[in-house]
Amino acid sequence: MEELRSRLYQLREKSEQDPYTSPIKLLALDIRQRLADGRISEESLEPLVQRLTVTAARSRAGILRRYLGELGEASNNETIGRLIRGLAFENDSLVPFETFKERLERAYYGFVITAHPTFSLAVDLQRDLMALVEREDDPLAIERLERSAHRPDPLVTLDYEQDRANEAILNLLTAISNCYRIALDVGAELYPEQWRTLSPKLVTLATWVGYDTDGRSDILWSTTFAKRLRMKHIQLLRYRETIQAIVRAAGPTSVLISSLELIEARLSLAIKTAADELQVLDRAAVKPFTKQELARLSKQMIESGTGRLVHARQILELMDRAIAQAEDPGLVRELLVLKAEIKNHGLAAARSHLRINSLQLHNAIRKQIGMDHAADDPSYRLSYLRAITEELNNVRPVQVNFGTVQDERATARRVFMTMAQMLKFIDAGEPIRFLIAECESGFTLLVALYFAKLFGIERLIDISPLFETRNALERGVQIIDEALSVPVYRDYVKGRGRLCLQAGFSDAGRYLGQLAAAVAIERVRLGLAEVLQAKGLDDIEVIFFDTHGESIGRGGHPLSLADRFRYLDSPESRRRFQRANIRLREETSFQGGDGYRYFLSSKTALAVLTRSLEHFLGTPQETDDPFYVDTSYIDEFFATIEQFNARVIADPCYAALLTLFSSNLLYPSGSRSLRRQFDAPGAKQAIDHPSQIRAIPHNSILQQFGILANTIGGLGQAVGKNPERFLELYRESARFRRLMTMVEHAFMFTDLEVVRGYLDLFDPASWLKAAWDAREPVEREQCMSIAALIEHANLHDRVSRIFRIFRRDHLDLAWALRAHRRATRSVGDEPIAVDPETRDNMHLLHATRLALIERIMRLAVQVPDFSDRHPTTRAGLVMAIIQLDIEPALQLLGEVFPLVDGADEAVDFGEPSTYQEGGAHSYAQEHMTIFRPIARDYDLIRRISTALVHHLGALG
Repeated sequence: MEELRSRLYQLREKSEQDPYTSPIKLLALDIRQRLADGRISEESLEPLVQRLTVTAARSRAGILRRYLGELGEASNNETIGRLIRGLAFENDSLVPFETFKERLERAYYGFVITAHPTFSLAVDLQRDLMALVEREDDPLAIERLERSAHRPDPLVTLDYEQDRANEAILNLLTAISNCYRIALDVGAELYPEQWRTLSPKLVTLATWVGYDTDGRSDILWSTTFAKRLRMKHIQLLRYRETIQAIVRAAGPTSVLISSLELIEARLSLAIKTAADELQVLDRAAVKPFTKQELARLSKQMIESGTGRLVHARQILELMDRAIAQAEDPGLVRELLVLKAEIKNHGLAAARSHLRINSLQLHNAIRKQIGMDHAADDPSYRLSYLRAITEELNNVRPVQVNFGTVQDERATARRVFMTMAQMLKFIDAGEPIRFLIAECESGFTLLVALYFAKLFGIERLIDISPLFETRNALERGVQIIDEALSVPVYRDYVKGRGRLCLQAGFSDAGRYLGQLAAAVAIERVRLGLAEVLQAKGLDDIEVIFFDTHGESIGRGGHPLSLADRFRYLDSPESRRRFQRANIRLREETSFQGGDGYRYFLSSKTALAVLTRSLEHFLGTPQETDDPFYVDTSYIDEFFATIEQFNARVIADPCYAALLTLFSSNLLYPSGSRSLRRQFDAPGAKQAIDHPSQIRAIPHNSILQQFGILANTIGGLGQAVGKNPERFLELYRESARFRRLMTMVEHAFMFTDLEVVRGYLDLFDPASWLKAAWDAREPVEREQCMSIAALIEHANLHDRVSRIFRIFRRDHLDLAWALRAHRRATRSVGDEPIAVDPETRDNMHLLHATRLALIERIMRLAVQVPDFSDRHPTTRAGLVMAIIQLDIEPALQLLGEVFPLVDGADEAVDFGEPSTYQEGGAHSYAQEHMTIFRPIARDYDLIRRISTALVHHLGALG
């Protein structure tokens, strides 16, 4: 590796003298030639990739350690105690107990565990990574990281995702109960006569794993129901374990024993009931219910009687009796902690978020109101609003059973029926959040309320629009205003006591650019307080769920958790809600494997909880920010970014860039595959717009190319309009600086020479030049074949055009950041820049991968021709391999060129045979010299992608 690193330095020096050369491309060529002539052996290539990967993983652990902040449990417990003590004081004076109680029993923040496809690293490797976060020289973790191939677990199913989510949830629950214990200790110290009536809340915990059906048809209603029941089973087991621990602590002679044993017995019966039902539901996952089987299960659930717990109050009444009997302060505290958990979490380990798409809601109501046009069509919008309002005013609730759910074909109606059954049979006390993806009109919210009222659950669900498209973010406040202008919807919000909204940083960042999206989402928040006051709803709570991920491209601020919270929940936003006297609860998502890693141990879970409380129980410090004063410059700055990204998104050449390799550089990382399905290799459906690619694979493709375009795109043009004002605002505005830090980090991991290396693989001229330079006729023929194929595909011209657009924008941004970096150094600070070792490692990884891709391209054109009875042509299949659609291609090649059993085994029978039974022919040579090398190189290519994700910090 050191020899290659030295060669990289030489090539960089050469490129400084000759701007038309690329050190990355030259190093890739050098590596391929070394592989061809044996100077780099096949046996040494894998260790080279592994060494670079481990270096990246250890670097990632160090970044995560700094990101999480203080990890010491004692220190974090002390911080929590100090924050809770702060709730009891105002101007250095102790507040009345009722004030402290009200503050302690509020929810300030909510964790939401989602199943986004970021399971790019096997869970055992994730544990080792986090072990290094806790202890950077952990020898066992280092040893395991060094010997293991860095890739996902073999099969990432929905069940796998829920298992991982449940582990995260249980560690978070442990951290939360620890927080409640500290809160009660503070209460007992400050209010010794009244503390036994306290029931801390502070945070909430929810999940949508198994409940999110937006864009998915593989999650059945019975799957969602079973996932919710499993969460209940897990939590009841946990509650019973706590009761058993309290029984042991109390001793056999305690007056509490009879009350505690009654609680334990009640929980045990409910646990058995849930377990029995889960067995039946799990069988349905393999073989769908018949009507008769579903009817038996339904009757069993109805007849379960006292074996079924359906409301937390059934346990809380028994808890109050035990607390009243308890005398020992330690036992009282433990009972109060358990009571707070049951009161706050209900009967399941986490609350439920169900999500469908607005289009599914519209389709479910379309015939009923004669809806033949889009909901926001100006020619029909008011008519549709009147029609759905009339339906709302006249709706009468109906009853459903499991048979009704099974028979229903309309997705939206089926989801509402499923929620009704979940509330009826699993937990009737905890509300369900109903999220509506791509919501762009108040009409959609009214449709959701109609179905909630139709199925009798409007008092137990919180309807939440998801604003993620450009139109929705521009009109977000108007959409809420439109819905609240309808009395029945306003009454619903008053009855619930809260208004819920969701904003999507991933998709919004894709369409508007990440920074413009962040500003657009903040403006929805800032305008919301005024609307609520105008509607006389300033006495309700606003719950704002910011759906974002761990990566820069999905809205995850890279500096620290503290900055992450301030990026989403700006001090100005908090102040405006406080001035309006409207309670605001922030919720954020922790997405998939990358998000769950923070909760793989109780220690790191406690650290995340502590950082969240530091932010949400603290007072905003940043005041008088010019970001909110110089609105003309700010408006134009972010409008420029938004317009740039809108042009890019609409440009067919950008779609060509995204589909150059699609998501084929990466391992599948979720139960919903990153790659789009098609009939056969080479028979892809053309993607002509980025909206056809989901946000995480979209961002992942950009990451792997070395250009974080959805974060830095348009910044060059925006800065170039007034560079002096840009630098001035950067110095003076904390909000602007926090936004620009995202850009600096994205710029740090953007390398246009790397991008050019990948694009030039599809340059026919380069391959024709290689054919000219080839020494052997076979090599010349291979290069000519590749040139002809990619010429026919006409990819290079298109991707080069979009590359030039990014290049021009990048130049202006680079100039501005250089000026900023000079100013930073002049005052003794270090600017944000990639360190030399990381830069070298990433260049070595990219160059090695380019060499491997080029070798696969050369192998691809060696595939023999085959008959037209197969579902693709040879040219189509070879092009699929060139674009790294390897696995389906190899599967087809295995069918076209079968390897006869035993044909590659050399067994000596003492005499030769030239007979082949039935004319059978084995293609052992093709498998050995073409197909297996392609598979081997492709695995290394994807392992390199994992190493690059380590350096970047998160997938997508």
